[in-house]
Amino acid sequence: MSDLAHLRETYPNLEDFFNAVEDTTYPEIPAMHLLDAMVRVVNSQMLSTKAAAAIFERIQAQAKKRRLKYLANLTREELRDCGMSFGKIRSIHEFRSCYKKKPQRYEQWRVLEFDALKTEVDEIWGISTWTAEMLAMFYFGNKDVFPTKDLAINKGVGLIRKHLDGDFEPSLAEPFRTLLARCIWNSFDKDFWLGFE
Repeated sequence: MSDLAHLRETYPNLEDFFNAVEDTTYPEIPAMHLLDAMVRVVNSQMLSTKAAAAIFERIQAQAKKRRLKYLANLTREELRDCGMSFGKIRSIHEFRSCYKKKPQRYEQWRVLEFDALKTEVDEIWGISTWTAEMLAMFYFGNKDVFPTKDLAINKGVGLIRKHLDGDFEPSLAEPFRTLLARCIWNSFDKDFWLGFE
């Protein structure tokens, strides 16, 4: 049975939903150093995809111009000029300091169970559970993370419960909760909910 077939069997009331928004793929894991991945994820917090992409492009261009090995090596002023907030810059630089002291510890994040990863991530100033969720899903290949701190996901869960299945429970998708999240995000990309307004 495929992962998506498991979701369909688990949620029979969502047949039309899955027909319209099915996503059978997991995120492709980029060959990106953890210091760069952290810059990208932290930059994305509380921003639209378009705004985050524009800032990240400026960050990459500035790092290339300076011939820096890692994006996190940009200075506070350089990151600020790229459009990043002071709080996010502090988070990135604090993580960089921690990483340089114990790189093996942080490279182990890639193989940690999600609860252990969340505990580790929460020790870094300004870095939250959402950051752990995004790292686990998009950089570490974890197939069983449901991003409970993501605004679009929470909106999607609410819409499913309101229009499709009042008893919808994301935890039942284990061990394929990442795929369920992908379908929910896809529901907005494909304007699935417009027909319910």
